[in-house]
Amino acid sequence: MWWFTVEIFVFRGLKVSAEARFLLQAMVCREADFPSLSFTVKKASKQLGLSERLVRSGAQELLESGLLTSEKPITRIGRPLQEYTSSQLLRKLMGEVDRSQVNHSELINKLFGEPEIYALGPGVSGTEEVRESNKKSARKLTRGDGRPAAPGAKGRLAAPARMLLAALLSFADDCGVATGVGEAKLREMTGLNAPALKHQLRRLASFGFIRTHVPGVSNSIFIGSKVPAIYYLNLSHPQLCEKQVNHGLVIYVARGPQKFSRLALGVPSNKALRALGPNALEMLHHKLAGHTSRLLTAVWGESDEVARDLKVNVASEVVKDLGRLWIGDPSKTKGSYWPDTQENFYSAACQWAELLHRRLSRWGVWKGYRPQQVRIISVMDVDDGVTFTSLIVYPMPQADSKCLAIWDHHNGHVDEYGCEASLGLAARYDIGLLRKV
Repeated sequence: MWWFTVEIFVFRGLKVSAEARFLLQAMVCREADFPSLSFTVKKASKQLGLSERLVRSGAQELLESGLLTSEKPITRIGRPLQEYTSSQLLRKLMGEVDRSQVNHSELINKLFGEPEIYALGPGVSGTEEVRESNKKSARKLTRGDGRPAAPGAKGRLAAPARMLLAALLSFADDCGVATGVGEAKLREMTGLNAPALKHQLRRLASFGFIRTHVPGVSNSIFIGSKVPAIYYLNLSHPQLCEKQVNHGLVIYVARGPQKFSRLALGVPSNKALRALGPNALEMLHHKLAGHTSRLLTAVWGESDEVARDLKVNVASEVVKDLGRLWIGDPSKTKGSYWPDTQENFYSAACQWAELLHRRLSRWGVWKGYRPQQVRIISVMDVDDGVTFTSLIVYPMPQADSKCLAIWDHHNGHVDEYGCEASLGLAARYDIGLLRKV
């Protein structure tokens, strides 16, 4: 599937809104012969499940940008119908598109081509439940500012939210973790300004499409001007995945080093870590989780030779990621940079990965299973010193229970679940698989 790259290429540098971008992408997605297609507002609204207001305003923007042309209105009794067709410019741009594969193309295709995706949380799964929920939360006849509400959307996930989710999916790995995409790139891809982008991120998180995200940060501990945000997407959301999910989930529950304590292993001063500030400390923890995930994938699913190569790669990535930690007066008038920062960070990742692998093996997790990718997606501390560590594994294990909760303290036991949804919504919030906004 190549259609999503059309949006990135065509709209670069053009002043077009998210709604207009979505309209064009949806038309391209649904119609293989779109370059020669003509459509009216009413026809497109019905086919795409969009409000006529959105289609009309989006088509007008595309017309003004030169990507669509408008033929003379059809003369008939009553209000004339205006038809739109693709312009020569759009046909030219589509012919120059890079047709390389993008990540999660099937889900992105669904976001643009499937009208029945609703603005509902992960607690609603079946079609009947969706319909019942829509009845209970019927759309208001007026907006917050008193204007009449636009007909046609019927509680579906809005076009700007779909644009943003599609952009994030194109950067996400097989476990749903999107890294390396800055806010400027997302604005370029979606047409959203900074306030609108933040608003749509909150909406996607409130509906459970985004499990959580770590804001980008600038700090001297990191090499580079700014570390981009990290987004943890929910690939098993019922509005995206109607069929069986393609990954497994392990929730490891144990006493031991808690979330930020792992960062302090071997560091001369905990005070120096705290001085980084909460945002940098949070990013540092997720960086550690990311490197640990790669090491765990290596020791769990790869041969010894491949695992050794991956460990060397992770060590070099740590050096590229991190500078040195300042030990001493926060004003930097007295003290020095700790020379072993990178080595300590890599050592902490190795210890964490080896611990998880050893304990998962001890509990016989999916014997014979060799994951292609493992990602630590959340670590949640509770008051009594117990930590919940949640791991997504890809591909889906060939077992009846795709979700395991391992209680590795006291006498210990393993709870088996058919899938993540079987945990229950409240439990998923409690252990950090979802976050309330």
